[in-house]
Amino acid sequence: MLEARKVSYAYGTNTVLRDVDVHAADGQIVGLIGPNGSGKTTLLRTLYGSLTPVSGEVVLDGTPLAKLNRSQLARRLAVVVQENSGEMPLTVADTVMLGRTPHLGTFTWSGDADNEIVAQALERVGALHLAQRSFGGLSGGERQRVLIARALAQQAEYLLMDEPTNHLDIHFQHEVLHLVRDLGVTTIVVMHDLNLAARYCDRLLLLHEGSPQAYGGPEEVLEPSILERVYRIGIEAVTAQDGELQLLFRHTQAPAVRKEYA
Repeated sequence: MLEARKVSYAYGTNTVLRDVDVHAADGQIVGLIGPNGSGKTTLLRTLYGSLTPVSGEVVLDGTPLAKLNRSQLARRLAVVVQENSGEMPLTVADTVMLGRTPHLGTFTWSGDADNEIVAQALERVGALHLAQRSFGGLSGGERQRVLIARALAQQAEYLLMDEPTNHLDIHFQHEVLHLVRDLGVTTIVVMHDLNLAARYCDRLLLLHEGSPQAYGGPEEVLEPSILERVYRIGIEAVTAQDGELQLLFRHTQAPAVRKEYA
């Protein structure tokens, strides 16, 4: 289990996280949601050790992150962040091979076993046919698949993702999140789209100005009365024919209602 316990963080005198608790149990997808500037990415960065909390702690399977070195963390936590990798002169296979770095010694070259792991990771995300393509020439959806394959090649137990659907069209948004769901890897993901969060996440943490507002299953957290206060927009929750929760948004504030569609 990966968990934050009463984590707070500040940039200088500006506190951006306050007493945040969150945990991801085996196989769960936990979504971090909230308006811009609410602290989602900062929390994610504390969870993979890029930032050190000013108070509280992050614990990985019972061990505080502060007691694990960078190599140990890299073997257990795989991170997919927004990055401008389009100009790197690397093939897709070379990009995914970077995920093997934590398992190689300083002067150790990759071998046949590493090549097989890379091929399996690409096959798992449906991108093996792209292996010899230039990473910079891929579409947004293809790039995300490759970055997820790179994370899989790390053979880490946990996957942490910062807005993996950003700048993708609707088709690729669902494709990428379907892929993450099918992987079965314990995942913590920063998301902006609340309807995607409702469909693909097992649990959600709603942040506002660095403080937790709600934490639980999508039905608990995505209550209009809670969301309207945080997002300052009218919200209506409906249940579609397939039983999925959907949120409708409007500029005018109105009483929150829930409808059932036959």
